[in-house]
Amino acid sequence: MDEVLVRQLVRQLKIINLWITLFGTVIVVALIVLGILVFKVATFVHSTEQKVSDLQQKTVNTLNVKDDICKNSVLSGSGYCKE
Repeated sequence: MDEVLVRQLVRQLKIINLWITLFGTVIVVALIVLGILVFKVATFVHSTEQKVSDLQQKTVNTLNVKDDICKNSVLSGSGYCKE
């Protein structure tokens, strides 16, 4: 091969190597950022679910009117409480 062709091929290989390195680095960084974001979203959803569950449990406990009425000594013998 002539010297000019070898230089052109080496130059093209260097350019291709640069592009592969650049895009490879960008992809790896993007995957790391995406992994961190997915982790943050998963932990946020889990904590939100836990808060909603706690709120729902507190609401059920505080809004249980039938139990509060039936614990009253005056109404404990009524037909409503026997059901």
